[in-house]
Amino acid sequence: MLELNQPIKNPILEKVMDVFKKQPSPRTELDMINAILAAKFLSPVNFSEPPVDGKVNPNASVQYYLITNTKEEQFYMAFTNRTELEKWSKGEHRDAFTAPIQVFGALLEKSKESIKGVVINPMSQSITLTKEMIANFPKRREALLKMVPPRYMLGKLKEEPEELEEALCKYFKKKQKSIQEAWLFLGLREGERKPKLMLIVDYEGEAEDAKEMFPEIGEYAKEYLKPEEGLEIVRRNEKFAEDLLEKNEPFYRKKTGLFW
Repeated sequence: MLELNQPIKNPILEKVMDVFKKQPSPRTELDMINAILAAKFLSPVNFSEPPVDGKVNPNASVQYYLITNTKEEQFYMAFTNRTELEKWSKGEHRDAFTAPIQVFGALLEKSKESIKGVVINPMSQSITLTKEMIANFPKRREALLKMVPPRYMLGKLKEEPEELEEALCKYFKKKQKSIQEAWLFLGLREGERKPKLMLIVDYEGEAEDAKEMFPEIGEYAKEYLKPEEGLEIVRRNEKFAEDLLEKNEPFYRKKTGLFW
């Protein structure tokens, strides 16, 4: 059943589309694809019988408004909000169904070669997505995730993994003496669905040292992880979760004084 005339807004998508248009890169493209996949759009339609109280007669036929480019190719239109739709309709009311990009992909598959794709906000950002691009979004997203530094969503643990923390403290003192401080959080890596334990370490040395150090720490920690748990290790830096680190004491801090 079609969802009609919903009051949708997509401020995040509009922002990342603007950024991508000004600064196209793997990072800004990935941000835009993620936002497109999470969004819902308005697309104008015309019914043979006008909807009554927002309900469409099941027997009414539907016509999709299309936009044509200079090559005479036709595209569906997808608007991020009602204001964008009215830029195209010049203020006149148009019924519009609400749908994610996957629905447009299904419509394009049914239309075969007659309709080439979708244009998002054709009167402003004008982001054109061909049928092939939409179908390839999952693979393109995976490729981009390998090309850019990952992002994380971090949160505090509900219960402190005391056994793991105690074991790591002893290990750092004996085997990894360059580590100055360490924190444990719950982290969700961009592109993944399941969160992991996130170990953030501050150590003396070069970035290259992590290539040997982090696998050694991960291997040692396995014994203290639950079967369903994973562990990801990152180095502390000024750009990574600095506010969160400043508000939370590390579970490990290297002793540097003579008597403490």
